Amino acid sequence: MPDVHLDRYRAECERLGCAEFFDQLIEDGNNAGFAAMLAQRRPPGTKGTDRNFLEGSHDWSRSMGRTNRRHIFAEAKKAGISTQGKVYKGGIGKPNDPMAWVSSASDVLAACKEKGFSCQGAVNYKAPERQIKKKRLADDLAHGYMQRELASDPSLREKVKKNPKKLIELKEKVIDKHGSKKR
Repeated sequence: MPDVHLDRYRAECERLGCAEFFDQLIEDGNNAGFAAMLAQRRPPGTKGTDRNFLEGSHDWSRSMGRTNRRHIFAEAKKAGISTQGKVYKGGIGKPNDPMAWVSSASDVLAACKEKGFSCQGAVNYKAPERQIKKKRLADDLAHGYMQRELASDPSLREKVKKNPKKLIELKEKVIDKHGSKKR
């Protein structure tokens, strides 16, 4: 039975300079995938495995400064997070976030799905696009303008004290005056 990947493997071996060895392995009766693996001196892929993901991370915290290391572990302990056998991934969250402490690639994937993050590397995930609803005026700015209005107009202040619904009307007035224009 002919191997459908023979040409592709041969082209890759040629690019890497090991085509002669590849051809010899094929003549000896090996299938194309096995021959390419031997010729290129690349073992079967381990991408996506937990072993590959955690490789070299058994002493991940030793490379950071003592103060930073103490802070990270103290924050996790204060939050009640068991750090045993786990690695802290700051890109996922702060040290007091349980999702930022991972022990496998599936933990990273679960955290990315939960938080709507995309990631690329040992774990690949593309988060769905999010629609961000823009406000016409930030709440803190609206609050500041409302305070100024109330401070400058005692009669308005009395109306708001008597009827809290007037506060909502004031906020809408402030947003219309100072916020971005409606589309």
